[in-house]
Amino acid sequence: MDLMVEATARRVFSNAHTYHINSISVNSDLQTYISTDDLRVNLWNLEITDHSFSILSLGPYIVDIKPANMEELTEVITSAEFHPQQCNTFAYSSSKGSIRLCDMREAALCDKHCKCE
Repeated sequence: MDLMVEATARRVFSNAHTYHINSISVNSDLQTYISTDDLRVNLWNLEITDHSFSILSLGPYIVDIKPANMEELTEVITSAEFHPQQCNTFAYSSSKGSIRLCDMREAALCDKHCKCE
């Protein structure tokens, strides 16, 4: 009889994304990570599985590029990555080819990037 290997989930993180997740990046603090879909970046704690960090009453995300009218949508988020040593800094890219650097020390909602290339 052949040995079968089967993957089982240790934890399920839920209730945050409306669209398909396109990237996940673990922070250098080894306590948090970000998950990214087409329109939002969420910040999670590895020990809290039922919700991502809430930004006051704005929602459970740190970046939100969803327009009020979806017909005005011109770009989507393609990827996000934490800085390898600075736990407060991350970057995300868009379908327009832009890369935005965000510093979570500046604001909890990173809707204004600190640098764009």
